[in-house]
Parts: sequence; structure tokens; C-alpha cells
Amino acid sequence: MSSTTTNLEPFYVVDTHALIWYLLNDKKLSSSAKSIFQAAEQNQTLLIISAIVMAELYYANAKHKWFADFAQLYADITSKPYIRFMPVDHTHIPDFVQDAAVPEMHDRIIAGVARRLGAPLISSDPLITTAAIVTIVW
Repeated sequence: MSSTTTNLEPFYVVDTHALIWYLLNDKKLSSSAKSIFQAAEQNQTLLIISAIVMAELYYANAKHKWFADFAQLYADITSKPYIRFMPVDHTHIPDFVQDAAVPEMHDRIIAGVARRLGAPLISSDPLITTAAIVTIVW
């Protein structure tokens, strides 16, 4: 499943690598994904970020030290009007069975958020893509 930015969806769920590469302005971010982030900055769509993505961003940054002040980065991200956050709680656990085609727990949670919301997922993760449980934008 795939989508393009020609016809923007009302919102997109963001995978961890997509968020990291966007924040770093990394060339690994596809042009389609970058266009969606830019459209969100212009309030043309919303980005949904799961709490697990923020946790993964924290741990990846602790390892790679991309951002000197994670607290400031967190404040910057959470202040954006085009970003909404999705908590992870006990009500999502029964969905783990439904999303079992995604083998890694964190990815399963992220893909499950997209599936529950009926939103495309901005991701290049081959394990999520081959699971085919959500529409992938990359």
C-alpha cells in the first residue's frame, strides 16, 4: 500500500526513523515523506506521534547525541500546532494480536496506532511495510 502527497490525508502517523531523519534534515528521508512534513508545517495536515516514538527518539539520541538538549527538543516538538500525540496505554494491548504481522514490539505499537486511526504511516521500515496492515508513505 502506498500514497502520495498530491492528495494529502487529514493526518499521518510518524515512525521513529522518519521523525529522526526529518529533525536532522537527513537525505535518508524520502521526498514524499519530506513533503508531508512540510505540508504539516504549513497546517495542511497533522502529524500523529505515538509516545513510543518519542521514547525511541530519546534513547536513540542518548546513544548518538544528535541533539545536545533533549528537553529543549522535546519542548520544540510538543509545541508544534500541527503535531498531535498518541499515548500508549493498556487499551492497546489486545491489538497486539491483530498487529502480529509486525514482529518488533515498538514497531507493532506504531503500526497499530496507524491502523486504529485509519491513517497512513510515514515509514521506511521493511518489516512494517511487508506486514501490509497499514498504508505506508515513503
